[in-house]
Amino acid sequence: MEKPLVENDCRTCMNRWENFKNLSDDDLLLISKHRYEAIFKPGEIIFKKGSPTSSAIFLVSGMAKAFLEGLDNKNIIISLVKPGMMVSGPGTFGDMRHHFTLTSLTDVKACFIDMQVIKQLIHTNNRFAEGLIEDISAKSLMMYYKLIALTQKKMPGRLADALLYLSNVIYDSDEFDLILNRQELGEFTNMAKESVIRILKDLEDGAVISSNCSRVKILDKTKLQMISDNG
Repeated sequence: MEKPLVENDCRTCMNRWENFKNLSDDDLLLISKHRYEAIFKPGEIIFKKGSPTSSAIFLVSGMAKAFLEGLDNKNIIISLVKPGMMVSGPGTFGDMRHHFTLTSLTDVKACFIDMQVIKQLIHTNNRFAEGLIEDISAKSLMMYYKLIALTQKKMPGRLADALLYLSNVIYDSDEFDLILNRQELGEFTNMAKESVIRILKDLEDGAVISSNCSRVKILDKTKLQMISDNG
């Protein structure tokens, strides 16, 4: 007989992590029984650098930013998080501590799943374990490319990278709300806010993008990609 669905069942979640497709209904029910939800307002900390990695985190709704806290209160945003992504760092399988901070950008509903349950499924389900490795590998490659961009590309190339990331990875659209303010765009591209404002204006003047307040539309994606490629 079919098992009844529990409230907020992972088996029916529309924004669940892609790797959950490799789990059986019983596995998903196990996860559902070891999950907790919390609501965060914009700007609230979801977890802090140095806190224990007791849970894997998934956004049910909303957007968040993951950032490294540098010297002299200078932050570097390493990625944005949207529903369907798993948030976990290298500390999960190391010192059991978070090595970056996660903060909500919008109203966020976050799902916390006991990491011990995730690890249990890694041991019992080879395909799920492989999917986790693929996810970690993709994020590692993204960090390598970001390191090259931040250290070797000129400022227009770095900002082009940021806009292409928002278009291709976060929104899957050439028109989107610029969820990061100018200061945060600077933290994402390792440049001053004033430089971000200037280069955005240059891109508008060159008919590469158009913007209306916080709304951005990419008008010439080929040219934007060329700016990114040429650094």
